[in-house]
Amino acid sequence: MRERRHGFRYYASLMSLAGGLLTLAMLISCGGNGPQTTPSLSGTVTTSISDPPTCQAPSGPFSNVWVTITKVTAHINADAGSSDSGWVTLVDKTSSPKQIDLLSLASTTCVLNQLGSTTGLPPGKYQQIRLYLLANDASGGPSPNQCGTGFNCVVLADGSTVTLNLSSEAQTGLKIPPGQIAGGGLDIMAGQSADLNIDFDACSSIVRQGNGQFRLKPTLHAGEVALNQNSLSGRVIDSATNTPIAGAVISLEQPSNGVDRIQRSALSASDGTFFFCPLPSGNYDVVVTASTATTTYNATATLQVPLGTALGDIALVPETGATIPSTINGLVTTATATPAATSADITLYALQSATPPGGSAVTVTIPLFAGSTSFPLVTAASTATLTCPTNTDCANYTLLVPGSNPRAGTFSSSGTSYSAPTGNAAYSIEADVTASDGTADCSSSTLTITTDNATPTPNPLAVAPGGTVTAATATFTGCQ
Repeated sequence: MRERRHGFRYYASLMSLAGGLLTLAMLISCGGNGPQTTPSLSGTVTTSISDPPTCQAPSGPFSNVWVTITKVTAHINADAGSSDSGWVTLVDKTSSPKQIDLLSLASTTCVLNQLGSTTGLPPGKYQQIRLYLLANDASGGPSPNQCGTGFNCVVLADGSTVTLNLSSEAQTGLKIPPGQIAGGGLDIMAGQSADLNIDFDACSSIVRQGNGQFRLKPTLHAGEVALNQNSLSGRVIDSATNTPIAGAVISLEQPSNGVDRIQRSALSASDGTFFFCPLPSGNYDVVVTASTATTTYNATATLQVPLGTALGDIALVPETGATIPSTINGLVTTATATPAATSADITLYALQSATPPGGSAVTVTIPLFAGSTSFPLVTAASTATLTCPTNTDCANYTLLVPGSNPRAGTFSSSGTSYSAPTGNAAYSIEADVTASDGTADCSSSTLTITTDNATPTPNPLAVAPGGTVTAATATFTGCQ
């Protein structure tokens, strides 16, 4: 059987590393959207770190350079001391310090390591930035600790580990004054997204002392670059209470063959925020679903969102009636042209129509809730609990979804208006057997199921909040 690759793409985007720099990329954004929105007067900064190596073994003396980050802060006053008031925390890892390898060759999310996100940052021109490292003698740190003793270290080419001594960095932070910031400061403006790069030449910043120890003497500078054009961010809230929703599923979708396909997915953080970076060019349809212990929400689709947008608050409407997700069950069968039973890898998608006010209907993919069948699903012969139709292999599936039709709105920077969800949820299920090389494993690469399994007359596939429906069987033939 050929290798197959299916399912929702829940993965972080990757960026190649080059040069000898450590980069903190900070997404500054603000704004809001919803049925009735007022643009926010705050921005958002997301910070990430990168340091492509030039002194890594075998061409250099180091295999790894581990440092442990606790905090990144900024101030609008160039002369502010570390203990003065007015500091804004861009990244706070004090309760869970983050250890990173400055010489890692691995491509990771938004450069080397996305450190965190802070919301509610007021607009202004920040003229001083400080990056804090965890002291080597701290009582607690990351686990596992790559350094053994202390929390900052170098691993030499021979495999030995030596503590990287710090000076005042743990107490006062690595100071980046306005003279080292392009333009004299970091401008955070309402409604905008921008990047800040802080270049830290780790290879030039490690001093080998006469006693064989190593000391960190940072080489730092900062420079603000163009408005961010490769990220999307926002916050998911409850429309009734305005409280953040943690664990909401956010999917970025783009159209393909008449259906919005998921390109990226992520869960909202404990404060309801989400952040995607970097992203390929183009507009995105942002589809959000959520189900908590007490509430299931309508899916909400924000259409045609430009890259580089800070969406602000996306308000989800609680479903009426039952608070649990709705359930769509079904059966998939696969057979050769003979016919004879044969196995295949199947991925299923829940599709709904979303129509924004004054716009045309768009078919979107609805993100599934936890507890749904994992895909790809492999059909197999009958078991003690599942009897397949004659001359087929088969598999059952379960999709947990909202029991309502989605709200939809076309993005507007001045505030997005959404349609109201109406009626029981109308779904279609797309079953896919496309192999990883793009060829079909059966006579048809996809089947679309639009009815339930009622006999003798099937009904349109619809489900009420908290309800259950069984879809008509997806029958693949001519499979290899």
